[in-house]
This record gives sequence, structure tokens and C-alpha cells, in this order.
Amino acid sequence: MYYYIIEPSKGKFIRNNQEKIKDILGNLGIAGETVMPNSARTIEELTHLGVVKGYSTIVAVGSESLVNKVITVLATEDLAKNTVLGVIPDDFNSPLTKRIGVTDINSACQALKLRKLETVDLGLIEPNKYFLTEAVIEPIKHKEIFFSMEKIKGKSFAKKVIIKPGLDITLCDPSLEGGTSKKFYQWLFSKKEKDIYTSNFITRRIRFESEKDNLPIKVSDEIVAKTPATFSNRGRILKIIVARDRMKQENK
Repeated sequence: MYYYIIEPSKGKFIRNNQEKIKDILGNLGIAGETVMPNSARTIEELTHLGVVKGYSTIVAVGSESLVNKVITVLATEDLAKNTVLGVIPDDFNSPLTKRIGVTDINSACQALKLRKLETVDLGLIEPNKYFLTEAVIEPIKHKEIFFSMEKIKGKSFAKKVIIKPGLDITLCDPSLEGGTSKKFYQWLFSKKEKDIYTSNFITRRIRFESEKDNLPIKVSDEIVAKTPATFSNRGRILKIIVARDRMKQENK
């Protein structure tokens, strides 16, 4: 049984796409209850309602912001442990579409019909902000960002920090060219890449903060939190529908 949470339309093009989606779902035989958040019912409340009603599949139709709000409920409610997430994105050039392996509206709807499930990790900005793809911190130029993980503390002039589920961290730091900073990073993160500006490492939990400013943390270009912030990983806690040929696409 499918329960569709449709993001409110923001233009004629989006409205036309939503009508197209409804037609395709009907032709595939997977139409279900559709709801739309408004001032009276939030995305989280509608997701909770779908779980309480016993829907086995909740489908987020819209932006990654919508998806992450649905995820927050599915990841935290005990009743949602057996609930599957489906996604029909509104942007088919986004990291989200690559994550689930769809390329357009038709392929997203077909994926729902075929129901190939994958159990995935989620990133968590503690205490309660979940994300499926990546979170990004972009410090202002020449501003240090401090990090601490387990028993290690450090700082960086990174112009971009990317955090992915699994706590896969990427630091892009132009100050790493030569000198002791470069050697320290090579030792700390066992760095072997030819790109001397980028360091990549995996950890269990990490905290980022800045000395003065609270730096914005973005997911899909939306500010969802600010530093200081602690990130952790929630391993294999969400079942999501992906395209059957997603692995082939990733290996190209």
C-alpha cells in the first residue's frame, strides 16, 4: 500500500509534473492515498499519520528537504521500523537521484512499481536532523574550522567540508600545499591522493565548530543547522526503493 506525500507546487511546471506523476502511477496500478502538507499539517505529522495508518510504503514526492523530513520520522518512530521509503524527486540532476538511480519521472515511478529495496545508512546532525545524501559546510574565506573526533582534535582552513552517511568526511583545504600541515594530514588520514588539497577519511562521530561565526550547514542547498554541530552515523536503519539498474549506473 502506497502513501504519497506531495510537496506543495511552486509553479505551473511543477503542477504539470505532479499531474503527470499521478497519471503514471495510476497506469502502473500503484496509485494510493495522496496528501499535501499545509499550515495545519506538517510533513512530519503527515508522515506519522501514514505510519499509524499502517502504510507499508511512504513516498516523498518533491525536494530532498521533503525527503529528509520524512526520513526523520521513519528513523525515529518504532512503528516505522518496517516502513519502506520511496522517492520521486523534483530535480533529476541532484545527488538524491544518483543515490536512488533514477533519471526522470518515468524511471522513478517504475522503480516504485518494481520495489527493489536497499537498506541504507543515514547521516545525523545531532540531535534530530537526518540526511540521505550529503551535508556541506562552506566556511568563509580564511576562517578556521575546528574538528574533534574520538581522541583527535584539529583545525583547517577548508573551503568546503562534505559529510556523507557512513561519516565519510571530505575536507578541501588549499592550505595543505607543502609544509607541516600537509605532512600532518597525510599522516592523520593516511592520505595517498595526488590532489594535495583534498583529504578524505571515515570516522564514527565528529564535531565541527568555528571560533567566532556560526557556519551554516546545508543539505541540498538548504540551511538545516549551524555550527557548532556534531555528526554521527545511523547504520542501515532505513529501507529505500532504488532503481534495479542503480548498481550498473554507479559502476559506469
